[in-house]
Amino acid sequence: MTEMWRRAGVMAAIALGVMLIGTSIALTQERLGRCAVVPLLAGDLLAAPDFANLAPGAPSGVLLPVGWSAAATGVQIGDFTVSGRGRSFQLLGIANHLRTPDVAVRPGASYCAVAQALADSVSATQVRLGFHWIDAGGDVLRTDWSGWQEVRRWNGPADVQPWSQIGGGFIAPAGAVRLTVSFHPASDDRIYLDTIRIRPGRFPASGEMPPQSPERPTGVTVLPWPNGARAALSFSFDWETTMGGLIHSRSVDDPNFDQDPVLRGMRMREGVTTTVDLFRPYGIRATYYATGYNFLSGNRERRRFMGDPTFAWANRANRWQTDAWQQQPWFSPDPYGTVATDPAWYFGDLIPILQHEGHDIQSHTFSHLYGGLASAEEWRSDLSEWRAVAAERGVPSARSLAFPWSSSAGMSYANWQALAEAGITSVTRTNWNPRQPQYHLVSREDPHCRPIPGHETILACPDFYLTERSAAQAPDVIERAIAAGGMIDLWAHTEEVVSPAQIAAWSEVVRYAAARRDAGDLWIAPLAEIADRQQAVAQVHVEEHKSEPVNADSFQAAPLRLAVTNRSARNLAGLTLRLPFDAHRATVQHANDAVNPLIRGAMLVFDLAAGETVEVTVWPA
Repeated sequence: MTEMWRRAGVMAAIALGVMLIGTSIALTQERLGRCAVVPLLAGDLLAAPDFANLAPGAPSGVLLPVGWSAAATGVQIGDFTVSGRGRSFQLLGIANHLRTPDVAVRPGASYCAVAQALADSVSATQVRLGFHWIDAGGDVLRTDWSGWQEVRRWNGPADVQPWSQIGGGFIAPAGAVRLTVSFHPASDDRIYLDTIRIRPGRFPASGEMPPQSPERPTGVTVLPWPNGARAALSFSFDWETTMGGLIHSRSVDDPNFDQDPVLRGMRMREGVTTTVDLFRPYGIRATYYATGYNFLSGNRERRRFMGDPTFAWANRANRWQTDAWQQQPWFSPDPYGTVATDPAWYFGDLIPILQHEGHDIQSHTFSHLYGGLASAEEWRSDLSEWRAVAAERGVPSARSLAFPWSSSAGMSYANWQALAEAGITSVTRTNWNPRQPQYHLVSREDPHCRPIPGHETILACPDFYLTERSAAQAPDVIERAIAAGGMIDLWAHTEEVVSPAQIAAWSEVVRYAAARRDAGDLWIAPLAEIADRQQAVAQVHVEEHKSEPVNADSFQAAPLRLAVTNRSARNLAGLTLRLPFDAHRATVQHANDAVNPLIRGAMLVFDLAAGETVEVTVWPA
């Protein structure tokens, strides 16, 4: 009996031990799965930042703890922390990031990073993490991106809610020996980052990944522009009545701020005729970015727009010439006349001219507001009002927007969300101030449209201010875009293309661009169409199908067989594939018929409808 009890006790002890081990393993796996510390297994790989030992971090030179770095100014040391003691990092600027020192890793092992984040701004925002895997030679092998993650807004001193936890986790690729992690914001909202950790382990799914280019067969490239063009070019104008930026002029970002706004309005009007005449011989379609009063033929009925706002941000501190706009309603200078009595104030009679010539009319905002200072509510009201008055003239809702005064700096997440919800898919005239690189979305030195971080359905497109003085540089700007395979927008205000010298300068540039287009190197189109094309081509999927030689007893190479799918909602005329070899013959099999695509050496050109899949067969030369 005693022996039986002894054996039972042993079995119970073994069972308890197995249960405890199982529980321990489960707890360990659970902690590893949420990037928590596991003693002896998953400790911190990243040393705590030494805020007492600061040094300039490359490439920005910002003073940060040794080993840490930032993309630009706007990353600083702050004293707003999770615990209420010590120091933290402050991250400001949509083009900015904070990067950790690198840590040692093993290929095939899982690693995660976590941090606490809080937005000290007008809106909540989002952040994503980049995992940069480094090889033994110090080169980046690959970068993995987390999804965008919510960072809640701090609601003031009484706010005691926890900070947002953000993080990500990936498996180290073959050849990786070091890892550094970067934190990227989705807006210009101020973000505090604290308790940053890198550990072995995983992180719960952190949302959808940003759109990425689909995989394609080795050597097959889908070119972005139609008919094999090497680059895209748009011409555009900021076009406003006296009620636009002229009566509300700032003392900066406006070369004519000290001139009579009514005379300027008349030049803006005249510039429509002169610019339309410039483009007509070449069949070029331009973009006219219009403010709200451009759609009016008058305002005898004294209509009120946007709730008749005053803008508290329009003051001397923000470089306006007066503080009056803080109390004076923005649209109060309206003469309440007509095109006949006050032609500088209303341009509704010019809309049919642009429509007849085939030009594109897009938004320069209704009120010519300052983008980075306006609230999300002001943005929504402005976008809605522009859409309403445009519809009265038969102009579709805007897809593209040119920021007044290049005022994208300071855009909150809520502001970008307002643009996305209004259907804006491209923006230009973004911040270019060389002293504010943390706000630079694009530049003419790197001439490509880039997705807005966190709002990738919107592309920011670079521009070049084409004036009488800068015209000599324009051919080089165009050639840089061709060499890069990118795009550039050449722009001015319509009032800056009215004098004989201004018209002559623009004429030379338009002639040069048309010649490059006719040579097959350049696609010229309205900016909104260029941006839409880029987004649509990014959704073209190419899959290679295996094929056998035409004759097994000959040395004739097997044809290349591809399934090409347009997953976008846009028809793609002149879609161009670049092959790894010159083509001798090719066919494109549509649903109901087969066609022979245009062959240009190693390029195939054919049309692909929205949602369509075709079978492409190519025989090498």
